Amino acid sequence: MMRDDKPGAFLHRLSATDAAGRQKWFALGFLVLAWFVFDPVERTINHPLAAALDLPSLVNGEMSLGHYAVLMVVRLLLDCIVVGGVLGLLDLRWRGFPLAGRGALRLALLGIGIGIVVMTGAILAILAMGSAWAAVSVQSGGAAFAHGAGWLAADFVGATGEELYGRVAVLLVAERFVGWRGAIVVSGLMFSVLHLGNPGASWIWLLRLGVQGALLAYAVYRTGSVWWSCGYHTGWNWASAPLFGAAGSGYFDQGHLLTFQPTGSVWITGGSVGPEGSVFAFVAVFYAFGLLCAMTPGRRARR
Repeated sequence: MMRDDKPGAFLHRLSATDAAGRQKWFALGFLVLAWFVFDPVERTINHPLAAALDLPSLVNGEMSLGHYAVLMVVRLLLDCIVVGGVLGLLDLRWRGFPLAGRGALRLALLGIGIGIVVMTGAILAILAMGSAWAAVSVQSGGAAFAHGAGWLAADFVGATGEELYGRVAVLLVAERFVGWRGAIVVSGLMFSVLHLGNPGASWIWLLRLGVQGALLAYAVYRTGSVWWSCGYHTGWNWASAPLFGAAGSGYFDQGHLLTFQPTGSVWITGGSVGPEGSVFAFVAVFYAFGLLCAMTPGRRARR
């Protein structure tokens, strides 16, 4: 009886292996297709929408909060479609790893706090070196609160979209080809590639992006959830541009709470790309890694 079952069980496992092999290749093909159509579709939706809402992309040479918020919502919706396609092709559930995890809200808030702390630390180090100065921006208390809260919400939407793409869709497909460790490297490289077109992009900034992308991917496996990464990404971005008024990935944000003016070496200040391209940004990433390990239990989902 047992001997009769063995051939059937073997064929079943073989069939399952073949199906999994096909699934990962279909998912990869879908990601490649999404890579080429994402930007044209985004422009097709966002440009008419921003025009209908009368939202200029720039206000006094700075990125408009309203335009940015609409753009991030459009990108988030498109990223959800990409993730949905990958999950469907890989036969995975929305409520499974890494979208669902224990304590998602706590992880997101913890990530936001760590992102703000380490990015603030990097900027304060630049100021302490005498390589920049900062001053309070001239605006009313109500305007400052509205801009600060608005940018925090918009940055969370934007960061969540990027994390859904890079730390869910890309990560899940990559790990089926190169394992979870290799997927961390792939996700980091992809994070750099996605930002090649940003103003002032420098090799040191792109290298730091790769390291940070790997940290964000590692956090997904460590916490069993993408939500720490969404929070950290949000806090990092918010501290740089909306809070300190520095360039964030090469862009300045409307209504920033402080004004940051670099005066020293590009290596120290990050130059036109902002403090994210500073050598202190690398230190900030490593501090974030230490805080992640100290404040979250390692519970990586085994494959």
